[in-house]
Amino acid sequence: MKTPRAEITINGRKVASAFDERLIALTVTDREGSVSDEVRFDLDDGNPFIAIPRKGDIVGVRLGYLETGLAWFGQYTVEDPEVRCLPYALSVSGKGASMRDDLKTHKERHWDDAPLSAVIGEIAAEHQLAPLVDPTLGGFVYHWIGQQDESDIHFLERLARRHGAVFSVKDGRLIFAAKGSGRAPGGTALTAIEASPDTIVENSCVVRFAHRYKFRRAVAVTQDREKADRVESAADSDEEGEADYRLGEPFADEDEAQAAAESQAAELKRNTITTSVTLWGDPRIRAGAPFRYSGVRPEIDALRFVITEATHTLTKSGYTVALEAKLQAARPGATTPSGAEAPTPTPAPRPNEPEARAPAPVQYRSFPE
Repeated sequence: MKTPRAEITINGRKVASAFDERLIALTVTDREGSVSDEVRFDLDDGNPFIAIPRKGDIVGVRLGYLETGLAWFGQYTVEDPEVRCLPYALSVSGKGASMRDDLKTHKERHWDDAPLSAVIGEIAAEHQLAPLVDPTLGGFVYHWIGQQDESDIHFLERLARRHGAVFSVKDGRLIFAAKGSGRAPGGTALTAIEASPDTIVENSCVVRFAHRYKFRRAVAVTQDREKADRVESAADSDEEGEADYRLGEPFADEDEAQAAAESQAAELKRNTITTSVTLWGDPRIRAGAPFRYSGVRPEIDALRFVITEATHTLTKSGYTVALEAKLQAARPGATTPSGAEAPTPTPAPRPNEPEARAPAPVQYRSFPE
């Protein structure tokens, strides 16, 4: 049996070993996109009392198993610590340390004939961040793109929606990555996770089929000023859909409109099937990674997902990961959803690593007509 372990640093200094004895619960939430990652830990307090962290302190987190090593989960800025008395306890929460307030300042500016990578690079440099742009996205050229009385965060989120991407700021880097690629922005494949009956916490597995998101196409429009007419650009989303989904805003040119339509079509497809499940702890489970089931149910095993949120929780009872995932939809121009050979899924381990057992035979049963 493996031993779950966490390591916490505050302003670069490791918390004393008494942390393990006093720990009530540690939760780290890893999210896809610009929504801040979060950490929270609750400790038994009392004589000797624990020094109360100050707002703005930097918390670093590693999590994993004593026998196989700890994985880095990032840095977080302490928000408002909470002290409870009689009995004594201390709760500390924080959000991703790199999501800076200056990214929220509204600006007015524009770019002419600029590739997407140059636009993002300029914004990153203004905030002393290193840009990391997915190469499949960075080459798109905007003949004109404006940031009109909106913050850098809002502008980057708008660009991300148009290109089927996710934008985030982590560990001093401004990341702009293709959504659902199953890869880090630098091209490294994220560990694909496979969940089986042995690795799933009982009564936690749910798969939802949302037919309201089934649209035939996504349609974007461009205003042709010379002809005083609107030109439509469309992308197929779901062959079972009947209606078209129309994007409200007009776009500067047909290339931009087509990219936006393809991005929206893929996002609609992703939302048609979602899943949530809790697995026995595995520090390799991260937002953006490919995910699938094995030996759970025939129709379900055939589906491929991408993790959108992973919440790692360590308590005295053990280590678990609650994840949310969406259907993996093919990206524009990609032969597979990742644009490359999909990585082989890695089974999520249980702490005591039981021997694998074959699932019971399953048969389909038709509904009576």
